[in-house]
Amino acid sequence: MKSRDILLETAEVLESTLDKVDRLKVLSEKEKEAVKTKLKNAAANFKKLAEESEKDNEELAEFFRKKAKEVKLASIDKKIEEMGKKEYLKMVNRIELYSRSAEYDFKPEKLAELKKVYRKYIFGMTSFFILTGIYLNQFLAVTALILAIPIILSMLALQRRGYLGLLLAYSAIPIPLIVGAMAASYGIRALNDPAKIAEIAGHLNKSTTFAQGYLVVLTLLAAVELYLLISAAVGLYKHRHAFL
Repeated sequence: MKSRDILLETAEVLESTLDKVDRLKVLSEKEKEAVKTKLKNAAANFKKLAEESEKDNEELAEFFRKKAKEVKLASIDKKIEEMGKKEYLKMVNRIELYSRSAEYDFKPEKLAELKKVYRKYIFGMTSFFILTGIYLNQFLAVTALILAIPIILSMLALQRRGYLGLLLAYSAIPIPLIVGAMAASYGIRALNDPAKIAEIAGHLNKSTTFAQGYLVVLTLLAAVELYLLISAAVGLYKHRHAFL
């Protein structure tokens, strides 16, 4: 595949930039070491990807090579002074991020793994909304409405592999987890308390058998929600480098 050769060339461009970084005067020694570490990491990632790549994506590989060349051209004192040290360091950081996320574009199984995590997140949040609807707690229902917008935005951004989606997901997950734990605990305690079952039956204006069924559904839904969201949180962290 031609993209493999391009990825190898990208790594070579980054490696050839290391000597230029050593000669920079506008960066402190600490900053130069940080830049060199990021460039070495990026070069190693692109080399590894060239060996393990299963999908030919010449256009994207060319994009990475172009960005690597931009970093190399910018690695002189005059250019850094023109663009600003902060912008140069951002450029270096960006090429390292590209090298980490690239495997999701060249290795279909990695993207398949990420999609499984994404589905767990969607189904987990769907379970949360259903749970708040049947939990008979107005405060939780209002909380779910408030969280609806960031959760929907996180789903859309995660689908595009946007880093904002990852941040929104992690900010949204804690409350649904707390709600799930509360519902599961409540359901288990109530199922073991005949008086509570009778109270719920009266509140629902249904039989005690119906109340027991309601509590079983509530508990199982809470358990499913907890499993899906905990699994999604772990999976999103594992695949965090997929997001840009």
